[in-house]
Amino acid sequence: MTQETIRIPAAGAVFWAEAMPDGSAGVRAIAGAPPKIKVTLTAPLPPGITSVAGSRGLSLQTSAVLYQGLPTEATLAASPTLPTIVVVGIAQPLDGRFHPRQFSVIPTRQAPTYVPLRPSLQGTSIGEAGALVMKLQWQDARAASWSVVNLACTRNGVSLGFTGQADLNGDVIVALTGLPPLPSARTSDSMTLTALGDPAQSGSAVGNPDALKPVQISVGSGFSAKQTLAIVRGQFNTAATLKYPGFTLQPS
Repeated sequence: MTQETIRIPAAGAVFWAEAMPDGSAGVRAIAGAPPKIKVTLTAPLPPGITSVAGSRGLSLQTSAVLYQGLPTEATLAASPTLPTIVVVGIAQPLDGRFHPRQFSVIPTRQAPTYVPLRPSLQGTSIGEAGALVMKLQWQDARAASWSVVNLACTRNGVSLGFTGQADLNGDVIVALTGLPPLPSARTSDSMTLTALGDPAQSGSAVGNPDALKPVQISVGSGFSAKQTLAIVRGQFNTAATLKYPGFTLQPS
């Protein structure tokens, strides 16, 4: 009897991760239970490449390789040549913890590829430091769906950042988690507000964070790339409490 060995080489992996809560680049591991995510690929994979979805992401595999007999270590080390793989799809969280998103990534064998997810309104935890709660709209009053806003301030010489993503309706919560208590002589933090947006995504069922670009913001007067807000720690800061008519975006 002739021994045969079947090998299914890995072609790469795509993992879900959480965008950094301070608005910086990079990702961090998702805390708690693995997210429940429905994945829909919207473009075909190259011939011979298949995907397997799991709770942590996608694994990509090549076609099976048949060996006559037991392969040597040198044979196993000679991986088959792969085409460039572009994975394009939609990640739809089913447990409501994160916003749905479109994604397009090019995974490799050398290192894992991460798709950052941003907490939904439901998945945003607000602690004793409070939050900034906004409703974002474009100049024509359409919802600024899926826009991302960032707050930045300096406290005791340390730069701090906070971020949040709007939902389909333009509603966003920026939790101020990690903001230290104010010195007794101060009543508010002077924070810089910036935003990323895309008017074409207004009303879209699923956003594409990779297509967002820096936009200008108005809080009632002129538009600017950034606005300065007097944020009070421990409160739900809103347009009404800040005495603004609202938060309006326009392309830069």
